[in-house]
Amino acid sequence: MKKISLTLKITIAFILVSMTTLTFIYFVFYNLFEERMLKSEKEKAVLIAQTIEPMIGMSYYLGLRDEIEIVSKHTIDNKNISSLRIMINEEEIFYVPNKQEEEHLDISYPVKDPITQLKIGHIILSYKLENFNNAFEDVKSKIINYLFVLGLIFLVFGFITRHLLNPLGKIATKVKNYQPGSKLDFSSIRTERETSSITDAFKKMLGNIREYTILLERYKYALDESAIVSKTDSRGIITYANNEFCRLSYYTREELMGAPHNIVRHPDMSSAVFADMWKTLHEKKVWKGVVKNRRKDGTGYYVKAVIVPIYNENEETVEYISIRHDITQIVKQQEQISRQVTERVTGLPNRVKLEEDIKSFKSPKFALINLNNFHIIKEYYGYDIGNHTLKETAKMLKKHVNGNDIKLYKLSLGEFGVLAGDNIDTSEFQEVCSNILQQIDDFTVHSNDDSFNINATAGLTYSKVNTISNASLALRQAKDTRKELLVYEETDNLIKYYENNIQWTKRLKSAFAEDRIVVYVQAIVDAKTLQTDKYECLVRMIGEDGTIISPFHFLDIAKKSKLYHTLTKKVISSAFDVFSKLPDKLFSINFSVEDLIHTETMDFLKDKIREYDIASRFVMEIVESEGIDGYSEIVSLMAEFKSLGCRVSIDDFGTGYSNFAYLMQLNVDYIKIDGSLIKDIDHNINSQIISKTILDFAKQLELKTVAEFIHNESVMRYTQEMGIDYLQGFHLGEPMPIEKLIS
Repeated sequence: MKKISLTLKITIAFILVSMTTLTFIYFVFYNLFEERMLKSEKEKAVLIAQTIEPMIGMSYYLGLRDEIEIVSKHTIDNKNISSLRIMINEEEIFYVPNKQEEEHLDISYPVKDPITQLKIGHIILSYKLENFNNAFEDVKSKIINYLFVLGLIFLVFGFITRHLLNPLGKIATKVKNYQPGSKLDFSSIRTERETSSITDAFKKMLGNIREYTILLERYKYALDESAIVSKTDSRGIITYANNEFCRLSYYTREELMGAPHNIVRHPDMSSAVFADMWKTLHEKKVWKGVVKNRRKDGTGYYVKAVIVPIYNENEETVEYISIRHDITQIVKQQEQISRQVTERVTGLPNRVKLEEDIKSFKSPKFALINLNNFHIIKEYYGYDIGNHTLKETAKMLKKHVNGNDIKLYKLSLGEFGVLAGDNIDTSEFQEVCSNILQQIDDFTVHSNDDSFNINATAGLTYSKVNTISNASLALRQAKDTRKELLVYEETDNLIKYYENNIQWTKRLKSAFAEDRIVVYVQAIVDAKTLQTDKYECLVRMIGEDGTIISPFHFLDIAKKSKLYHTLTKKVISSAFDVFSKLPDKLFSINFSVEDLIHTETMDFLKDKIREYDIASRFVMEIVESEGIDGYSEIVSLMAEFKSLGCRVSIDDFGTGYSNFAYLMQLNVDYIKIDGSLIKDIDHNINSQIISKTILDFAKQLELKTVAEFIHNESVMRYTQEMGIDYLQGFHLGEPMPIEKLIS
C-alpha cells in the first residue's frame, strides 16, 4: 500500500465513498468541491511563490535589485496573478497592485537569506479565481447529469493527475539533489508548457547563480586587492589570509594558516580591547575598532578592523571574517600633529601650545623657569642623564602644578613654563612660582649610582604682549643679579639690559672677525725673592677705539652667544705659541667647569700640549667658584693631564664652593687664595683666620700657595710674613700684552 501513489489512493477512496454516498455527496458536494479546488489553486499560487523565492533571496543578498524586478515582472505576467508585492527587511522592493475588483486568493510566502536561511521578508501575491468560479459553476450545473459517472471520472482523473504531476516530482527531486557548481539536466523530463516554464525558470535561475558566483568572485578579488582580509574558525584559528595580509604582516600564507589570529597581536594593545571584541562577537554582533598589530619582525602597524561573525541556520557561529584597512600613515600623521604641540622627552605641551594658550587668556600670568647649570649636566653626564633629569623634574612638577587654572610646559633646553589664566591673581601666582622653585631645590635626581640636586631661577611677567620674551628678559636679569625670582616690569632697566646684551654680542663678533681678541699676561712673583718666573694668561678685547676691555664686560655674553669656547681656544693657541719660546717661564690658563666638560676644547688643549711639548711648564687653573666638587669625572680628566706632565691649580679658592676634600682627589699643585680674602688681609681678622687655615692645610699637603689682589705694600708685606709662596696683583705688575714677553 506504501508503494501506491498518493494520487491513486485519493482516487480509489473517493470512488468507493462515492458509490455509497452519492445522495449525500449531492448535498455536500458544493462545499467539498469548492474546498478542494481552492486548495489546488492555492497550491499553484504557493508553487509560483516557491519558484521565484530563491532567485529573489539570492538577488537581494547580492544587491541585484534589478534582477528582483525582472523576476517579479515575469511573475506578474502570469495571467492568473493579479497583484504582486515583494517586502524584504520591511522595505517594499516591488509592488504591482490589484486593479480589478474580482475575486482572488491572497497568499504570503517567506523570503529567506540564501546563506543563513533566516526569514528576511515576504512574497505576497493575489491569485485570480475567475477560472475557478467558471469551472465550478459549470460543474454545479452538470453535477446531476454526470454524477453516475463520477467514479469513472475520478478514476481517470487520478491516473491523469498522477501522470501530469510526475514531471513536477522529477523536477523537485532534481532541484532537491542539486549541488552548487554541477549541471542541472532536465532533458529526461517530459516537456509541457507548465513544466517547460518551470524548468526554464530553474535554468535561468542557475544561470543567474553562476553569474552571481562570478560576480562574487570578482567582489572577493576587489576586496582582496583593496583590504586586508582573513577568516578564522570559531576558536580564532586562521583559515584564510589574503595576499595583502601576508604582505603587511611579513608572514607567509603557510605560516598564517592554522595559527591563532593573535600571532599579529601587538603587546601595546590592552587586553580590555580584545575582551570587548570577543564579547561583541559572541553576541553575534559586528565589532569595529582600531587595532595595533605586530609584524613578523616585531614592528607595529595600525589597522581599522571590521569583524563579522558568520553563523549557520541554527544560529551557531561557524567562523569570523575580518576586513581591515591599513591606517598606519594616518596614525603617524596624527602622532606627528600631536608631537607638534608636545615636547618629546617630558610629554609636556611645548612652545607652540603655550603660545596658543596665552592667546586664550585676557590676563595671562607666565613664569619662565630655568634649571641652573642644566647645560653642564647634559654636556658632562650626557644626553641620557640630561633627559632623565628633565623627565624626573617634569614628573615632580606635574604633581604640584598642572590643574584647571595652572598649566606646565616644556620649552627650550632646561626651561619650563608655567601659565595661569584669569582666575589666578598675581600675588597667588608669584607664591605658586616660589613654591615651585622650592620644590626644585628640595628635589634629588637619582640615576643609576649617581644622585644630585638641582636648583632653578624664574622670570615672571603679567603681560599679554611679548609674554615669553618679557619673561625671558626677567629670567636673564634674575640670573645676572643672582636673584631666585624676578618679575618683569615695563621699565627702561630690562630693556636697556637687553639692548646692552645685543650690542655687546655684536661687538664681540666684530672683535673676532677683526682679530681684536688678544691675550694679556700678569706676573706671578716669588714671595721671597720677588722674582718673576710664572705668568697667568688673561683674555682681553681691543675696542674699536683701541681701548682695552676687561672680560668682565663680554665673558657672559660670549657664553650666551656660543662664542665662549672660541675664546678659550684663542687663549690656548696664543699662550702655547709664545711660551714655547720662553723655556724658563711657567704659564697658567684659567678653565671653567664649562671648559672642562667640553670635549672639543679639552681635545684641542691635549693637541697643543703634544705639539709644543711644554707640559711641564703649563699650569691648568680651575675656577673653583663654579663648584667642581660633585663632578667625579673631572678627577679622571685631571689625572690624564697630570700624566701628560701638566700642573693643576685651584683658582679663587676660599669662595662659595670651597671643599678641602676634593683638593686631594684632584692632586693639585697650587692653591690660589681668592682676592676677596687678600685685599684687606692686613687689617681684617676674618680674612686672616681663613687665609691662615688655607695656608696650613696647603703646607700639610705640600701644596704651593698664591695670593691674588696684592694691591699695596701693606698687603704684600703681610702675605710675605704669612709664608705664602707666590704673589700676584697690580702692585707687582699690571697685565700686559703677551707679545711683550718675546719682543
